[in-house]
Amino acid sequence: MNCFIVSDYFEKLKITMEELRIMNKPECIYNINEKGYTLCLHKQPLVLTKKGGKRINLVAVEHGKNVTIVSCGYATESTIPPILLFKGQRMKGEWLHALPPGSITQMTSHGSMTTQAFVNWFTHFSHYKVAGSYLLAFDEVTSHLDHSTVEAADRHDITLLCLPSWTTHELQHMDKPVFGPFEHCRDEQVLP
Repeated sequence: MNCFIVSDYFEKLKITMEELRIMNKPECIYNINEKGYTLCLHKQPLVLTKKGGKRINLVAVEHGKNVTIVSCGYATESTIPPILLFKGQRMKGEWLHALPPGSITQMTSHGSMTTQAFVNWFTHFSHYKVAGSYLLAFDEVTSHLDHSTVEAADRHDITLLCLPSWTTHELQHMDKPVFGPFEHCRDEQVLP
């Protein structure tokens, strides 16, 4: 969180918003982030047991299945439906139950964001935005930094603004307020 780098980012943000004429239009300022999970318990729960117990068993679901949730929201605290990225080539039907309305799924080789998945995300995003210029802030994950993502953004009238390196833990608006509470609730749901 270098003061110079953060100040420079906010200056670039201000200039970009002025150029796009969205300074007083929070509904035109979006932030995207993705978070990878295994389809099992995120962290071990606290348990009560007999004093002196050395071995406590927990029955939990199988480890190793990956999913990435791609979340996008805008400055008015609204969100668009997420994309869920699953590992593999074939979608399992049980993965599709109880998804939020409008959510879509996609298969990728590792269950994580790829350049093609990010390009596909722009089409999904375009279904939820109205005509006009938009600003999309994102982190500098390798899959985001590609000419095909820039071309996809241009097709949908979206200006990209990359968050500075090593600052996303504070500047990425999806990390703490969205994914933090989600992880807590998720662990409660995963427990048998």
